[in-house]
Amino acid sequence: MVFKSEDTPMRLVLRAIGWTFLSIALILLGRDLIHFATEGRFEPIVLGFLWHSLHSGSLQLAEAAVSRYVHPILWHPVITTILLWPAFAVFGGLGAILLLLGRRRERTDRIFGD
Repeated sequence: MVFKSEDTPMRLVLRAIGWTFLSIALILLGRDLIHFATEGRFEPIVLGFLWHSLHSGSLQLAEAAVSRYVHPILWHPVITTILLWPAFAVFGGLGAILLLLGRRRERTDRIFGD
């Protein structure tokens, strides 16, 4: 006899955000593939350029806030490296992680070894 755990609101939120991130990743990958088809070379849009294109003020504010209130080392070697990664890979990776965290876990409690 296998019991399934009920979905908690947190798991539903994690899955919803995970699917949203995976959808964004697919849209960005589609954009990169269209660019590849028209230009003849694969140059995926990097996360930092995408963020700067969408709202450069928040990027500058995030840099100042992390450098001042968290630690400057976190921004310059760590976050700037992530900002140079392809945007579809970052969103896809985050989406996959969130989906794994929000998945249903099956209980393997069995009665009398059934």
